[in-house]
Amino acid sequence: MLFIFFLLPAGVIGGNSVEEAFKKSFPRQNFESISPTPIAGIYEVYAGNQTFYFSPEAEVIITGNIISKDGVNLTRQRHLQKMAPRMADLPLKSALKIGRGKTKVLEFTDPNCPYCRQAFQYFAKRKDVTLYVFLIPLSQDSEKKIRHIFCAKDKIKAYEDVMTGKMDSSAPFDACTDKKVEDTIKTHHNLTSQAGVRAAPTFYIKGEVAEGFEKNNIENILNK
Repeated sequence: MLFIFFLLPAGVIGGNSVEEAFKKSFPRQNFESISPTPIAGIYEVYAGNQTFYFSPEAEVIITGNIISKDGVNLTRQRHLQKMAPRMADLPLKSALKIGRGKTKVLEFTDPNCPYCRQAFQYFAKRKDVTLYVFLIPLSQDSEKKIRHIFCAKDKIKAYEDVMTGKMDSSAPFDACTDKKVEDTIKTHHNLTSQAGVRAAPTFYIKGEVAEGFEKNNIENILNK
């Protein structure tokens, strides 16, 4: 049912398309796409890092999540679907490449996030994947650790030290000011924004996006 629904055009309101109605009501609000929702008269507006809703009749924007009777967060589901083609096109040159497995996994992670560290431990045991890691600083301490990783000669070893907690106490950080490091940090920030990533960890695996470390979900995607 949802599959058919999402293929429908945005529709026409009073002789104007929904897109035209939205532009008229909110001329300063950028958007990438407008699609119908399961709620009559309410349309999904996708604006990269943000998904919200529009009522042409009331001329209002509605924020929040649409949850199905089965408990499925349709807003989150649609956002992840929209992110997938963006992830597929990301350049990987600046990412930390870990492993030699046949399955490519893109990971957006924060050095201090506990679920990110759980994901690190999980993937460290798998030999069937190659990780391409993009680092997201969610705190000042995370920024220091990310800089330490990129300043290190052995970046993979420095990443492992950070993710296993070896740099959590009084260990000294390498705080170089190398231009290549600055450029890499900026690139990771820009690619994170470009992909529409909103949380850490976030993964792209076999054409699907997974937000958060839910082990069963990750394994289901890997096993497809």
